[in-house]
Amino acid sequence: MKRQRGFTLIELMIVVAIIGILAALALPKFAQLVEKSREAATKGNLNATRSAVSIYYGDKEGIYPAYIECSALYEFSKYLERVPPVKATHAGIGVGTIESPEGTGVVYTTNETISASGVGWRYNEQTGRIYVNSNVTDSKGTAYSTYGY
Repeated sequence: MKRQRGFTLIELMIVVAIIGILAALALPKFAQLVEKSREAATKGNLNATRSAVSIYYGDKEGIYPAYIECSALYEFSKYLERVPPVKATHAGIGVGTIESPEGTGVVYTTNETISASGVGWRYNEQTGRIYVNSNVTDSKGTAYSTYGY
């Protein structure tokens, strides 16, 4: 009598358990990587907006835009098609201004998922600096409001 070869039920259950353990370890790391990529996108959007402000400053011979708004009503719209959103998703984004410099005005973005009002940036029209409107730190412990320094 020839014996058939194959896997027993116990062997299959052990393999499934190992795969489950590996997945449980990998999912939190994946979530951290997604948030890190959102933080990098926020930095990129911040630098793009700052570049548009710098070009405006150069064109207007030393005058910063009064508002960082992109619509037909504002002259700044020819330098930046739209204000890019803050991509980072920490709960404190757009909630407070504890770490954002005083004297900065709130800039509304198109990303309504950040907070109920969609606030993502702060802008100081005297210095031309743009900051993330936040009272929290990123995954590396850096305050969002200090990006770009």
